[in-house]
Amino acid sequence: MSIQTTTWARDREVLQSEFGIHLPTVLGYTSEVRANDAAIFTPVTTANIGVPSQFTTYLDPRIIEILTAPLMAAEIYGEGQRGTWVDDTMEFVVLENVGEVAQYGDFNKSGRADVNTNFPQRQQFIVQTFLEVGDREQARAERINVDLASKKRIAAVETLNEWQNQSYFFGVKNLKNYGTLNDPNLSPPIAPKTKSSGSVGWEKATALEIYEDIQQLYNELQSRNKGIVNLNNAVRTDARLKLVIPNSIQGYLLKTNEYGLTVLDNLKKNYPNLIQTSAPQLELESGNLVQLFVENYQGIDTFTCMFSEKLRSHGIFRESSSISEKLTQGSWGSILTRPTLVAQMIGV
Repeated sequence: MSIQTTTWARDREVLQSEFGIHLPTVLGYTSEVRANDAAIFTPVTTANIGVPSQFTTYLDPRIIEILTAPLMAAEIYGEGQRGTWVDDTMEFVVLENVGEVAQYGDFNKSGRADVNTNFPQRQQFIVQTFLEVGDREQARAERINVDLASKKRIAAVETLNEWQNQSYFFGVKNLKNYGTLNDPNLSPPIAPKTKSSGSVGWEKATALEIYEDIQQLYNELQSRNKGIVNLNNAVRTDARLKLVIPNSIQGYLLKTNEYGLTVLDNLKKNYPNLIQTSAPQLELESGNLVQLFVENYQGIDTFTCMFSEKLRSHGIFRESSSISEKLTQGSWGSILTRPTLVAQMIGV
């Protein structure tokens, strides 16, 4: 095999100067080609690195969204709309019948009947959030089949609803805006009984001991309400009881007694109108909170989570290469009408 280097040296200069082609590994021309001589196939490029990874990556068409805790306040306590976003304060009329009797006499004018009225107030708190979408940002997201504008709008709505759910449980600090767990009119929580294990929590408690704690809550309702809550209306379907506990201890209601009955079985048997539900917000720093309350009495809900407006869009604003939208929402917190119809226990 012969290699002509003189001719190649001349041609290499021409290729570099006139065409911008640089072949530094080429030594020259050869006049022989042998099938079994790999050395004659001197590579001009770098070693093969394979196919770019984006061409061998499969993109799953599903969009998997991160799970968040369910918004349970409205489902547990009920929800309603009052006022508009223009209003700052909401006022209620509370009325109590009062009076006294006296011994009858034809000319005796003693005895009197009257009503006491009071006007408690609650304050509204309005929050806002923005969503912004750039034109290039949207176009890039379309390559992975994501409508970014609509996804951001959903995120904005969920952000507002998350806040509203928290306001229903805890209200707004420094305002007359309270939640179902911190209304100042709620009676202080009672303590659970000490269990045979020596602790007060439900983790090491028996099914009977857990049931007795819930029964203690019912007894608390009876004693506070002087007969309004009793076994006659405890089984009526129009006077429902609600038992609310943290999610972290809900599984303990499935503990069984010596007869194979769970705590829930006994509750359903003795309180057929009782509804059991849970929310993570009842897991407080001071301990696990349990609430037992009468859902409605004489047509008036004990709790009502109240909002002024669920969602107000202030319009889509077009920038030079993006859009933005402002969304707002208003909450009055939770309105507690009859505090005596709520019993609480802390520390289970």
